[in-house]
Amino acid sequence: MEALLILAGAVLLALGWVWLVIAAIRLSVGRMLFALLAAPLTLLVRGRGYPVSPRLLLLLGLLGILIGTAQLYRHQPERLDLLLSGRWMADASTVNDLQGTIMGQPFSPERIFWRGEDLVFEEGPEDRVRSALTIRFGVAQDLLRAPTIERLPSDDGAWPELILQWYSGALSAPGLRKVKDEYSLSLDLAEPVDGQVAGRIHLHLPTIYNTWLTGRIELPPTPDWLQERIHGEQLEQQRAAEQTANAATEKGGGELPPQWQELSLLAMMDEPELFAGAPVRLTTWSGRTHLGAFKQLSEENRLILAQTRGPHQIELHFHPLDIRMIEARNRP
Repeated sequence: MEALLILAGAVLLALGWVWLVIAAIRLSVGRMLFALLAAPLTLLVRGRGYPVSPRLLLLLGLLGILIGTAQLYRHQPERLDLLLSGRWMADASTVNDLQGTIMGQPFSPERIFWRGEDLVFEEGPEDRVRSALTIRFGVAQDLLRAPTIERLPSDDGAWPELILQWYSGALSAPGLRKVKDEYSLSLDLAEPVDGQVAGRIHLHLPTIYNTWLTGRIELPPTPDWLQERIHGEQLEQQRAAEQTANAATEKGGGELPPQWQELSLLAMMDEPELFAGAPVRLTTWSGRTHLGAFKQLSEENRLILAQTRGPHQIELHFHPLDIRMIEARNRP
């Protein structure tokens, strides 16, 4: 909101300035130059022939900038300091597109990190956190085995708990709220590269919370427990692929194992029943590969891939836009 006020004020100020200069052309050269070089000062003079309408735009523009700056100082003083010092130019390359709100207040996390099995987003100085959003996976640890997590408010099962923390200022008490359901979450945790994870998050809470968060995320060194889970998942997929290939070779009397043939994603979306139960290999745009049996389409038109993990079977849900390629076994 503060940025919109400042931006709108700057636009009105520029329009009023240009309008005033054009209108002052019919006046004397001195008055035109005064309008050109110091248009806001014309608000302090009277009886010099300057029209009222452009000066009204100037006044509205100045008010918008002042009110927006005051709100920015109240809610985000660190950003105002960066703006006034000019350091925002040097730091522009480090700013990501992760934006949101917490209980109606602007929220732009400056730190993203793991605290145990909690994914934490914080804004403000480390010694005086202004706002924070925590996704707690303590009761939903199995979700972290998959690179993507998709949840709609109507989905059942074990899901993370959300912790909302915010601070409005010295005149109000800090806020704390726990949310266990009725939210939608799309979290893409790509495979760690050089100890870091890059992905995206889309989080929306019910209207009564006025809270959302969306954008790209970059995480510091991945916790050992998460790297072990991902590594274990890759080993299980590799073993499953080798077992399937060996079984096919033995059944064929020493024939070459089956090859992979690319399928049409649109065909699978249009007629999923034709591919039900087929063993497939799915590759996402983040570079992750998943082996399993195509099960069906969910009500949200996501592809469901079934994988066997020991005595259990899990289901992975994939949005069609996240899929780069999908293949099926084909014997040459």
